[in-house]
Order: sequence, then C-alpha cells, then structure tokens
Amino acid sequence: MSINHGTRRQSVVRLILTRLFNGEYAPGARLRVEHLAEQCNVSVTPVREALVELAGVGVIELQPNRGAEVRPFGPKQLWEICHLRRILECEAVRGCIGHFTPSELEQMEADFARLSTATRDEDWLEETKLLDNQLHTLISERCGNERLSYEINRYAVLYRTLRDARHSVRTARANYSEMDENLEHLAIVRGIIKQDREAAAEAMGDHVNQAGNALVQDLFGKQAIADADLDPYVAEQVTPTQIP
Repeated sequence: MSINHGTRRQSVVRLILTRLFNGEYAPGARLRVEHLAEQCNVSVTPVREALVELAGVGVIELQPNRGAEVRPFGPKQLWEICHLRRILECEAVRGCIGHFTPSELEQMEADFARLSTATRDEDWLEETKLLDNQLHTLISERCGNERLSYEINRYAVLYRTLRDARHSVRTARANYSEMDENLEHLAIVRGIIKQDREAAAEAMGDHVNQAGNALVQDLFGKQAIADADLDPYVAEQVTPTQIP
C-alpha cells in the first residue's frame, strides 16, 4: 500500500469522525461510499477501507449493499472508549519500562516540565499535541507486545480526533487554563525513569481518566458524566467530582 493511499484513507477517517463529534451525523445516518468519495475527492477504495476501519472501532455499522450507518455516540460511548484506552495504555506503559535510552527520557522530562509552566497560547497547544502524540506512540512501540501495540494503534486516530475536537472547543473559548496534559505526561515519564511499573501505570490511568472527563465536559457539557447511563464498573473508573 502506498503512503498516499494510506493518507487518503486516514483523511476520510478523520473527516467522518470530525463530523460525527461535531454533531453533523445523527445516529442512524447513512454514509454512502460514492458520496463520501466525491466529497473527499478520492476514489471509492480508500472510502471503503475507512469505513471498515471505523466499523472496527465501533463508530459505524456496515450494512451489506447499503453503505454504512452511524451508531449512537454520546457520553456513554465516549467513556467506554476511554475505559478501553485505560486498560490498553496502562499495560503498554508497564511493558515499555527499560526500553528507552536515558537521553530520550531526559529530553521528554525536560520538554514536559517546560510546557507545564510555559505561556499557554496556540503555539503551546500545537507543541502539546505533538509531544502527546510522540509519547503515546513511543510507549506503544516500546511495550514489547505487538498485538497490544496493534490494538492501541487501531484506536489512535479515534483518540486524536476526539482530542483535537476538544482542543478546538478550548481554542474557540481561548481557554487553556484547565488543560493539564503536560503535568500528567510528566508524571508518566518520571514513573518510566524510576523504572516503577506501577507508578507509571497509575500515572497513565490518571491521565486517561482526566482526558476522558475533559472530553465529556467539553464535547457534551459538565452534567453529561452524571447523566450518562454507565455500567457500574465503568462508572467506578470515572471521577466526576474532579470536573470544575
């Protein structure tokens, strides 16, 4: 598969996810392959592949000979995704211990420490997203489990599109004051530096929970967590009292 082909598929995935998270696609809406191909100025092949990828993470449901149908997406579905992410990435950070060079860890620690106290503007936001991607990608790549890394990567576009949708809301408000990703990432990196698997996993779990809280709040409103019809076990993983 060529790089351009993969890029076209990912552009379709991001377009559909962005429209879904922005409320442009209602549950049950039909996605037509030919229509999407025309909108994205691509052939039908990357569109079909994008729909298969989205069906694999439960965002849409493929209908034989009828294209695809958008599945419901709200606070409950978002928290289920975050719960899965927590399971996968906590295990990955345990596995990555010992697979970084000291210079890599020193650089990451310095970068996250600097960003945690830097002036919060659009440049800060872009660097925050870049280093976020780098850290989570490296943890996945260094976890020592190819299947685990594959599952994390399957959801990577979904996670990052959700994050970007959340950041776009913050940008519209010109409000970055409650975004503490860099401090959370710093705690993860310091757990890795100490080679303390459980400390690193705890920091990762806290980070994913905080990200989930922020996503639900920014995309659906502050009351959404309390109102979500969560499974009792999943509900134990969330921390709505931390929502300001």
